Amino acid sequence: MTGDTPMVVLDGAQADLRKGILKLAWPAILEMVLHMMVGIVDTAMVGRLGPQELAATGLGSRILFSVVFVFAAMGTGAAALVARSVGAKDLAGAKRIAAQAMALGFLAGAAIFLVSFSVAGSLFSLLQVEPLVARLGREYLQITMLPAALILPLFIANAILRGAGNTRAPMLIALITNGINVVGDYVLIFGKGGFPALGVAGAAAATAAAQVLGCLLALAVLFWGDPLLRLQPRDFLFWDGKLVGRILRLSLPAGMEELMFSVAGMVFTFMVTRLGTVPFAAHQVATSVESLSYMPGHGFAIAAATTVGHNLGAGRLEEAAEGGRQGAMLALLVMTGIGLVFFTFPRQLAALFAPGEVGVIALGATAIRISALEQPAIALEMVLAGALRGAGDTRFPLLVTSLGFWLVRMPLTYLVVFVWQLPLGAVWVVTAIDWFFRSILLYRYYRRGQWLKVRA
Repeated sequence: MTGDTPMVVLDGAQADLRKGILKLAWPAILEMVLHMMVGIVDTAMVGRLGPQELAATGLGSRILFSVVFVFAAMGTGAAALVARSVGAKDLAGAKRIAAQAMALGFLAGAAIFLVSFSVAGSLFSLLQVEPLVARLGREYLQITMLPAALILPLFIANAILRGAGNTRAPMLIALITNGINVVGDYVLIFGKGGFPALGVAGAAAATAAAQVLGCLLALAVLFWGDPLLRLQPRDFLFWDGKLVGRILRLSLPAGMEELMFSVAGMVFTFMVTRLGTVPFAAHQVATSVESLSYMPGHGFAIAAATTVGHNLGAGRLEEAAEGGRQGAMLALLVMTGIGLVFFTFPRQLAALFAPGEVGVIALGATAIRISALEQPAIALEMVLAGALRGAGDTRFPLLVTSLGFWLVRMPLTYLVVFVWQLPLGAVWVVTAIDWFFRSILLYRYYRRGQWLKVRA
């Protein structure tokens, strides 16, 4: 497929693609819901200890997962290759890719542990936070870093399973591990059931234990539970440098994209803080509300990536391209519906996160209304980028993210905050412009179809 000529796919094939995408998407969406709920529960429990404890836990968690997510992008390359192999019915090849990716994950996880554990103290010194926050944050990070060699393989294993078309296993793993985390928080933070009250250290221990259990469960699925990827111990006894190189080549742009999200997110947050305490609090409220809409986008992106990869592996180029389109259309419908809710009930949604804070609610409602208008663009951006990654084209999403952040969002936000000194709503107009800019670039590139020829 070249040019802007739309492909013709039979209605029956479209219906089958939609059914397949929905079957893959709903477990991934539910998995996101579970992660969101456990985050809310964690915050509520630690928040009862005091603001310093909450700040320390939040900072420690952000540092931990920012580092892990950058390296977990190795799962992007592995998932794309696994999906193609499964689509081509090359199950032996899929197993080789899975084994090499997991071995790479264990090595990278061990490296993260060694480096991060040794520099945890200096990280909090650089942040120049209160001494108590620094001490508690260092404690949290060092405890959660202990199982780092297993946290990274957990993320990579889940990506591999999704690439093989198994989105239910990662959902069930999330259900179990998040449940363990919540129970562990309650028992270890507050000292229930005969355990000592460990406070922040208890929250860290619960998180660490849950991640270790999650990795063991993911390994169990890879070895015994998945019908396609039944690994054997001997699969880890060889090192295929060429295959590892392919995984890293596809994963590097995704890792750079994650790193950019972290860096740009911190710069953007710094600029928004200059608006003042109430506007920044309203911004945080609106961001929390908008994050609810990311769950279906994430789920349909995973489904589109898997569908595209399987069809490309089977040599069905038209079905591969149509799979991405159908995923984008479904996400567009769902997220536009969410946008209507945002637009209709912005004050009520803001009040859920800031009850009684009249100024925060008023500003937050304005931002939420603007975020409602972003939803179609976010849906297209998330799903089309996911489809491209599933095809092995990880470079163009990185390019689009780079252009969106550094040519649109950052310069315009700087002008809005520091030069024109406009209110919070103007910042959210900038984010809307950024999302539409990215979605247009991705849509045009996806329609041209050059990505179908990318060698994974």
